[in-house]
Amino acid sequence: MRAPRRPHGFTLIELLVGTAIGALVLTGIGLVFVSQASQYQAHASRRAVQSSVRQAMGFVERHVRNAGYGVDPDRAILAYDSFDAVSNAHGVGYPDGITVHARDLYFRRRATTVGTDFLRLDAPLQRPLRKGEILLVLCPGAVRYAYVTVGETAPAKATSVKLDTTPAPVDSPAGPPGALFREVDTLSEACFHDSEPPVVVRVERSSFYVTSFDDDGNPATASSTPYLMLHRGVDINDDGAIDGADATPLAVGIEQLQVAYILNTLGDTPPPLVGVDDDVPWGETWHIATPELERPRLEDAYSSPRRLGSHPANIRQVRLTLVARSTRADSQRQGDDVLTPGAAGAEGPALPSGTPTWRQLENLGTTPASAFDPRGGGFSRAVLRGSIAPKNLLMRSQFTPVHRGGG
Repeated sequence: MRAPRRPHGFTLIELLVGTAIGALVLTGIGLVFVSQASQYQAHASRRAVQSSVRQAMGFVERHVRNAGYGVDPDRAILAYDSFDAVSNAHGVGYPDGITVHARDLYFRRRATTVGTDFLRLDAPLQRPLRKGEILLVLCPGAVRYAYVTVGETAPAKATSVKLDTTPAPVDSPAGPPGALFREVDTLSEACFHDSEPPVVVRVERSSFYVTSFDDDGNPATASSTPYLMLHRGVDINDDGAIDGADATPLAVGIEQLQVAYILNTLGDTPPPLVGVDDDVPWGETWHIATPELERPRLEDAYSSPRRLGSHPANIRQVRLTLVARSTRADSQRQGDDVLTPGAAGAEGPALPSGTPTWRQLENLGTTPASAFDPRGGGFSRAVLRGSIAPKNLLMRSQFTPVHRGGG
């Protein structure tokens, strides 16, 4: 009878071979997992970038399209070419800013008493009127009217509003309304004190610009995160000052906002384009620097020479370009370049057939500020362009709202 064989384990060589094979398999699985996770993060980052730029464009478009409703065309749109939000001044190589004005659809009051620095309303306020808010006071028939600015926040249920009589501040999209909205001297005219009281409506001011913050809220470094900001020109935080602290972030990762303007033209004459190869006049300067006799008037015919000059009332199309970037850099890639001619993605999405072309970053130049440089850095980027025609700038007369109002 054969003796049974004693059981024996694996040899050292077998163990080493098995361990090596297992390590290779696990390494392969790990590499696949890391690769898939990296691709997922990259796709998620790009989706977030595209979502952010679409959200930002939609919000800005809605306000630009409504610009000039119930507001004189000469103060409906203010341009701020290359705005440095940190220094609150014109810079070189910065994103643009734009401010639009439109009448509030719901606010309407009668001014029972019109003073040189106050208005007394016929009904209590339903919400506070904050310092910096713009009011339009319309005489009966709306032939004469005045734009004024609230000087001190009036609380809800108040019936008296103090007006700002101080000198106009530095013109800025991150500050209070300027000289165009401080016509308190006009309130001394007889029609504001007639037996039929004037109507008071509110004008909404919406300023859009780009600034950058780090994780601690400190502004503008190359590694900080850019935001598209909305500033209403009012003292939101009730600190008595109207400045950048009163702005609201709209969309994260918006690295560039570039704006250009197509002006009015007749027939087959090519329309003038402002803001590509030239500097746009800063804010209210575009209106004020135009000689009085050359400024468009509401009653002017559309073919009037005054409606064909370089003036913000003659804007017929606003061209917007937004660049959004990922909030985190990817150290494994160079990052997208949407500025350098010939770089992949630098030309942006194709325009519809027949659309006049324009450079996607307009007048940014080749040396943008480091915090807003849309090249490399490991960031994914998306570019969105749009053209908006603010039809309300064709308004030819002021009007008094017929609704009973509120607000």
